[in-house]
Amino acid sequence: MQEGSEAFARLAQDYARFRPGYPVAILQELADACGLTPAWAVADIGSGTGNLARLFLDAGHTVVGIEPNRQMREAGERHLAPYPAFRSLDGSAEDIPLPPQSVDLVTVGQALHWFDIERAKGEFRRILRGGRQVAVAWNDRRPDPEGFFEAYRALTRDCLNHVPTSFQRPLSAGLDRLFEVAAVRHASFDHMQAFDLEGFLGRARSSGYRIDPDMAARLGDLFSRYQQRGTVVFHYRMELYIGQL
Repeated sequence: MQEGSEAFARLAQDYARFRPGYPVAILQELADACGLTPAWAVADIGSGTGNLARLFLDAGHTVVGIEPNRQMREAGERHLAPYPAFRSLDGSAEDIPLPPQSVDLVTVGQALHWFDIERAKGEFRRILRGGRQVAVAWNDRRPDPEGFFEAYRALTRDCLNHVPTSFQRPLSAGLDRLFEVAAVRHASFDHMQAFDLEGFLGRARSSGYRIDPDMAARLGDLFSRYQQRGTVVFHYRMELYIGQL
């Protein structure tokens, strides 16, 4: 995960403020799929700034976040400071600082593409007890009727200042190696974020775009064209995969 850690080092503040969270419907899906209750202890791997961990904390779970990047980890600790049931550890999917059979559920939010899957799978097996359940959640932007998504994607695709990362590695490849395909349960949920201009620029920065004056002007023009009552809306489809190892 070293490549991802370096790419995110300077993005932690914007990531915490502007990246999307996860629908609460995840919890009911997990309850139906594998009997999740608030008594289950959760290890959130690649926890970042805590967006997925917060969902489980709000539901009464004990959560330990595992995050290799110091800036992201510290942002998550600040973000989740009100929750006494949260603790944060310096570690990675391939080297998890937890004892064997210490958690009931492993969660991964928007991070699977950074993992060495075979090594991570071994660590997940080691720390999980019971049914060895793993849940992988992923937010994808989806088109909107107004065409804002396509215009934003075209503009950012043309931007030469994008931080080079391995974001484009397909999620499906990691899932196929992580799970037995027949055992995977899949669900998807739609949700959204609304941003004013400041938030819209922050959302772009959180994706790794260095906003120089020219890029800021182009984003401002795009915002002006598509805003309604002072906001633009990002539409998402959250994909959830639940399976046993």
